Amino acid sequence: MKNIFLIFLSVFALSSYAQQPTMFQFIPTNSSGIMYGQAQIDGMPVTSNDWIAAFDASGNCCGAAQIIMNSGIAYINLPIYGDDATTPTVDEGMNSNEDFTLKIFQYSSQQYIDYPSNTNVTSFSGWTNTNGSPLPMYSNPNDIYNFMNLSNVTLSLNLQMCENDNPVQLSGGSPLGGTYFGNGVSSGNFDPSIAGGGSHNIYYTVNNDTATGIISVFSLTDASFVTTGPFCSNENGIVLNNVTSGGVYSGSGVVSGTFNPDMIGVGSYWVSYTLTDNNNCTQTIDQLFIVNSAPSVPTISQNNNILVCNSTGLNYQWLDVNLNPINGATSSTYQPTQSGEFYVQVQNDECSEISLKFNFIFTNINDFNEDISIINNQIVTGNLNDNYTIDIFDSLGRKLLSSSLKGNDSLNIDLVNNNLIFIKIHNNHRVITIKHLL
Repeated sequence: MKNIFLIFLSVFALSSYAQQPTMFQFIPTNSSGIMYGQAQIDGMPVTSNDWIAAFDASGNCCGAAQIIMNSGIAYINLPIYGDDATTPTVDEGMNSNEDFTLKIFQYSSQQYIDYPSNTNVTSFSGWTNTNGSPLPMYSNPNDIYNFMNLSNVTLSLNLQMCENDNPVQLSGGSPLGGTYFGNGVSSGNFDPSIAGGGSHNIYYTVNNDTATGIISVFSLTDASFVTTGPFCSNENGIVLNNVTSGGVYSGSGVVSGTFNPDMIGVGSYWVSYTLTDNNNCTQTIDQLFIVNSAPSVPTISQNNNILVCNSTGLNYQWLDVNLNPINGATSSTYQPTQSGEFYVQVQNDECSEISLKFNFIFTNINDFNEDISIINNQIVTGNLNDNYTIDIFDSLGRKLLSSSLKGNDSLNIDLVNNNLIFIKIHNNHRVITIKHLL
């Protein structure tokens, strides 16, 4: 019959209904003995949510277990661990001939009760290392340990706070004149930023009697900035992002969730992000944005068939009509190989700026590197290496004439009834456009 009961205890010891009390934390070792019995408070069986623990003569918890209920009886299956001889500087539990005491945690009242009462504590002898077997003096599961709750100390405390809330003065302990202690508690105040997120047991003690309450602290959502900069004074419409979305931005240069350095200029600016999360916790994160000076918009001029950037003391990159960098064109001047549209980008140590588009036109047909010339309003060719198309436009861009030239050929442009014309000479490889007065 006893073996059946031991199996029963082993199976039901795997069940778990309530979190282990903070005071009942212990360090298991290789030496232990098991205490059996039944637990009552004021003559009534305790509940499955209650815990029982043993403490050595130094006040160290040396074993704890949750109560096991069966047929209305509250059974004790309490391992009591011995001290580990290999760690002489740490007192993990019992030594030979050392007495121990019992304490029960009543979950419903959140109170710790000594055996048999907080005002009359009994010490137990007879612990020995049985290698996890029942202790000879405490192996009877029918022995009753009746705890008497003589305490009139209560704590009415059920707070929910955010991690960044201000400290609060604790109250709700009765009778008055007691002391509060626990994680985050100092001088009767609870500071959630010190305690951190989670559920925290708060204790209230009067004349060695203790009641327990719980404060829940909500951890703050990560609301840090993803957008950090630095930025340039010619930028605008920079979309602001944070790890957690849904908040509100404010600060210099902020418009509808975007940061606009071109509105505020060079300098350092604080931008704030205020977020209220699902726990109704509100936080404000501040980020310092640096705005560096961008170069002025560069201008381009044409000197004969050379493009000149009029900005000095910078780095240069010439760009084609599609804003693609032109290989090797990194000085303040650039000589195109054909007519077309070009840009130049200039850069200082931190920022860059791009010019307006410049329409480049060859000023001398001889720069075309082919035997083509204009004589007496005729386009005359020598021994051309390729076939060319000649398109003639007026100043409004209207095409007036189109023809082909190859080898030794000529084209009379005197028939065009315009004083100012634009002559476009091109093939599959090159294009040149020149102005000509008739």
